[in-house]
Amino acid sequence: MQQEDAYLLIARYLARQTSSDENAQLATWVAQSPENERTFEQLKTVWQASQTPAAPAETAAALSRLKVRLAQPAPAAAPAPPVRRWRLRLAPPAQLAAMLLLLASVLGGAFYYTRPAAALAYRVHRTPAGQPQRLRLADGSVVTLAPQSQLRYPAQFGGGSREVYLEGEAFFEVSKDPHRPFRVHSGAWVTQVLGTKFNVSAVPGASQLAVSLVEGKVEVLDKQDKYLLAPGQQLRAERATGRIYRQAFDRKQVLAWRRNQLVFKNEKLADVASQLERRYGVKLVFADTATAEVRLWATFDNEPLPRVLAALRQAGGLSYHREGQVIYLRRVPAEAAPN
Repeated sequence: MQQEDAYLLIARYLARQTSSDENAQLATWVAQSPENERTFEQLKTVWQASQTPAAPAETAAALSRLKVRLAQPAPAAAPAPPVRRWRLRLAPPAQLAAMLLLLASVLGGAFYYTRPAAALAYRVHRTPAGQPQRLRLADGSVVTLAPQSQLRYPAQFGGGSREVYLEGEAFFEVSKDPHRPFRVHSGAWVTQVLGTKFNVSAVPGASQLAVSLVEGKVEVLDKQDKYLLAPGQQLRAERATGRIYRQAFDRKQVLAWRRNQLVFKNEKLADVASQLERRYGVKLVFADTATAEVRLWATFDNEPLPRVLAALRQAGGLSYHREGQVIYLRRVPAEAAPN
C-alpha cells in the first residue's frame, strides 16, 4: 500500500467511514512493521486531540495550534512513567504536515456530514384525476406521478442523501449519484437506491403496497427487515395481514398506467377500484362483499368512463347506477345477468 493511500485509509477509519473489508486491510498493514504501527498511533493521537465539541472554525484553529506545537522542540521536563506500550516518535516535518492536512480534510468532511443540516425547502406536487404527470427533480431524476398522487420533494437536495415522500403511485428514473442515496418514503417502507428505474405503489387505503424494479437494484426497508430486489422482481405487502413476499411481476401490467391504460388480470374489483377512482375521479361503492370479490379480466386503453362501466357490466356480471361522481355497483345473479 502506498504511503498516501495508508494515510487516507487511516483517516477514513478514524472518521468511521470505512467498510469491514477496508478495516481488515488496515489491520494487515499496521501489523506489517513497527513503523506502520507508529504511523497509525501518531495519526490516532492527532485525531483524538481534535475530537472536541467545538465548532468547525474552532476545530481548525485547534489543529493549527497542534501543528505548530508538534513542529517545535519539546521543552526539557522530568521523565514521566510510560502510559503506553509503544513509544511516540514524531514523523519528519513534511510527513507530519501531510498527515495533519489529511486529517483536517477528513475532519472538515465529518463536520459537513454530521452537523445539523439547514432546513430544506420542500415542494409538494399533486396530480388530479386523469393524466399522469412528469417531474424533473433538482438532481436530474425524473418522476412520473400517477393520477391523484402526491410527491413531496426538496427544491434542492442536501449533501447527505436525497429524500422524497410519496402518497399514491409513481415511476422513478433516478439519476446516479454514488455519494447520495435516493430514498422514497412510502407508507411503512423506505426504498433506497443510487440510480435505477422502479415503480412504487403506495395508495392510501389500498389493500397492497408494492415496489417493482425495472432496472438496477433497490433496497426496501421496513421497521424490521431489509429486502434486496433484482430487475423483474416485485416486493408486495398485504396491508390486512402484514404478509410480505417477493415475486416476479408483469411489467406491462404494472406500468400500464404510464400509457393511460388499465390492465386487470383476474383481479378482485375491490383491488382495482382505487385505479379506476384515480383514473376517472370517481368513487366506487359496492353493494356487498360478493360485489367486491368479482374478478376481472380486462384491458382498457384510454377508454372513457361510460365504456369502462359498460364493459364491467358485461364482463363482471354487474349492474350500476351513478349519482354525480359516486358509482354504486352490485353483482347481478347469473340467472338475471343480461345476455
